[in-house]
Amino acid sequence: MPEFSLGPEFERFQRDLQEQMGDFTKVRESVRDAVGRGEAAGGRIVAEYAAEGGVTKLEIDPRALRLPAAELAEEIRAAVNGAAGDFQRKAREASTALFGLPDDPRDGLDPAKALASLDKIANGFAGQMRDLARELNVQQQRVADAMNDPRGPGAAGSPGPR
Repeated sequence: MPEFSLGPEFERFQRDLQEQMGDFTKVRESVRDAVGRGEAAGGRIVAEYAAEGGVTKLEIDPRALRLPAAELAEEIRAAVNGAAGDFQRKAREASTALFGLPDDPRDGLDPAKALASLDKIANGFAGQMRDLARELNVQQQRVADAMNDPRGPGAAGSPGPR
C-alpha cells in the first residue's frame, strides 16, 4: 500500500506553526514566571508582584512600623508600585523580540512596527494555510482516483502517487 503523506508543504507548515507557537509559549511562560520586586523605606519594606496573584509577597520589617501611619502607607505603596513596575518591565522584555516593542517604554510603542510584526505572522500563517489547502486538494484527488480505479485501490498496475 502506498505511503500516505500530505507532502513537504504540510510538513513545512507544521514546523513553522510549531516554531511560532513555541515563541508565543516562551513569552507566556516568561511572563507567568516573572516576579517583580520593589523595596521602600531603606529596604525595610519589600513587595513582590506576579502575573498570577498580583502582590504575592509583602514583608515589613518591624522597625518600619515605627513610621507615622501616612508615611508607612506611602512607603508600602512605593514598594508595591515598584514591584508592579519591575514586573511590567520583565513582561515587556519577554515580549519585545516577538512583537517589536521598544526597549525603553518612554520611547512608546511604534504602532507601525507592532502591526508589521503581527502582519508578518498573519501573512505567514495565511500562506501556509493556502499551501495546506492546495496539498489537501491534491491528496483528495489521489484518493478519488484510487477509489475510481476499476482494479481497486492498491491493485497491481494501478497508478501510484503522482
